[in-house]
Amino acid sequence: MDLLACGGLAALELVALQHTEQLDNWSIARRFLALLLLQYAIAKVYRAIIYPNFVSPLRHLPGPKDHNLIFGQELKKFRASSPASIQLQWMRTWPDAPFIRYVSLLGTEVLLVNSLASHKAVLQTYVYDFVKPPFFARLVGEITGTGLLFAEGAAHRHERRLLAGPFSVPSMRKLLPVFREKAKALSGVLEQAIGTKPHGTFEAMETLLKSTMDTIGVTVLGIELDSLSSTYPLGFQELYSRLLHQGSLGSLISLVNAFVPIRRVIPLEANYRFVQANADLRKMLRGIVEKRMADLADGTFKKEVGESKDLLTYMLEEAQLRQQETGQSVWSVDDIVGHVFAIGHLIVCESVAHQQHSLSGHETTATTLAWSLYVLATHHSVQERLRSEINSLLERTPEPDYGTISSLPFLHNFVREVLRVYPSSYMTQRQALRDLPIENITIPRGAQVEVIMSLAQRNPLIWGADADVFDADRWDQHLEENPTTSSATAASSSPFAFEAFLQGPRNCPGRNLALAQIKAALVELLARWRFRGVEDDEGRLLVGDGENGVRFANPSLTLRPKGGLNVRFERV
Repeated sequence: MDLLACGGLAALELVALQHTEQLDNWSIARRFLALLLLQYAIAKVYRAIIYPNFVSPLRHLPGPKDHNLIFGQELKKFRASSPASIQLQWMRTWPDAPFIRYVSLLGTEVLLVNSLASHKAVLQTYVYDFVKPPFFARLVGEITGTGLLFAEGAAHRHERRLLAGPFSVPSMRKLLPVFREKAKALSGVLEQAIGTKPHGTFEAMETLLKSTMDTIGVTVLGIELDSLSSTYPLGFQELYSRLLHQGSLGSLISLVNAFVPIRRVIPLEANYRFVQANADLRKMLRGIVEKRMADLADGTFKKEVGESKDLLTYMLEEAQLRQQETGQSVWSVDDIVGHVFAIGHLIVCESVAHQQHSLSGHETTATTLAWSLYVLATHHSVQERLRSEINSLLERTPEPDYGTISSLPFLHNFVREVLRVYPSSYMTQRQALRDLPIENITIPRGAQVEVIMSLAQRNPLIWGADADVFDADRWDQHLEENPTTSSATAASSSPFAFEAFLQGPRNCPGRNLALAQIKAALVELLARWRFRGVEDDEGRLLVGDGENGVRFANPSLTLRPKGGLNVRFERV
């Protein structure tokens, strides 16, 4: 935009100069280029230095002032101990501020949503006045396409209604046997790892990523992913990995392409691999969707499978029902492929970061399970208490269903506390469509707003002085019982105190699915295995409570352990 404006201004200036002196074509070109570069440099200096420091109406908001003129606070964020640790420091410095302002690259101002009231305003009151930044749509849209992830206003509400059935509690009841089957398969992997030894060690992230990917294949597509390997040159997981884990060069190309469309003209192998994998995966999904539609139409699916237990079939059945009611087709094949992409990549959660597209649903679920095992391995009393609750259930009900697993109070509190302290999807960004009054602050049109879940979930004014401490019992405490702490009644009095799945109209529709999958895995694992601790790179056991030297990956778009998580385990 600056370049176009400067080019137009330079052209007008040259027209004016033509009336005072005669210029040949070469002179016109040189002067145009000189004027363009000079004015563009002045515009950038104004935007990067003058405006954010001396002109912006937001410059008086609380926030760090020691930013670099070019990189803003980004270098500090890059060097921090975790992707959100710097922002948490700012929150602790200004815990009651509605917004915390910081300067990013080239003078870009970013507003961190901090207070509960401002979280509610951004995520609910003015939810459709904040949209995803355009570069995010270009970045992620080349994989997921459009649809629920980028729909706004009435279109978003329409898409949410259509997807409500597949993600409903009755649907999760049907899917729970699949979750339990895959959890038992995961337990079998541990059985192979330990063999006849008294204890074993497994790398949790890699193991859980494979398990949750297998679960996504069955629950979203209704097929075993390994079955595709015989049909296509590259299997689903290989293509998926090429999209999500491109390497440094591939990630750089994707990042630049979000701002400048270079994808079609870069003759590099990293770019070719991404483009080809994207096309092959989309072709594969289109083939699966078209075959499922044909099988549903001629009754083959009912004869071979019976009752549907996957989200793709639910979507197709819902679309067919709506078409019968309205006489109009609600989704094309491309729409459904886009939704499957969104569900498979993101479980259509809105808590998606802004620079890459690696927050797949299986990855965030695997990361949450990994942090769950980390907590269990380093908080043995919590582990024994949770195992006791699970064993009591299994003694009464050897094959628990969705309702009985969901009814376990300590398991529910444990999972919520893991998500509160270690939210795998930790941030999302928005951009204001118009000037908005929030907490006596005018948020100008075009302002970039950042929601980091931990700012609400670890705020001591909301959760008490022990907000950084893992304590599953806080969810059973009440302000009226202990007025000096704010624990879980903050969550009950304001849902915006807990945002692992976001809140408001754009919250995560896949919440029930994620929770059911996580709980089913924990029920199976804790009944059979005891997690003794976390090992370092040299195989030494780190015991006791605390973080035990486990570091966070940074930069990263998920809150995950750096270099994996080696968990030592033994049979119960």
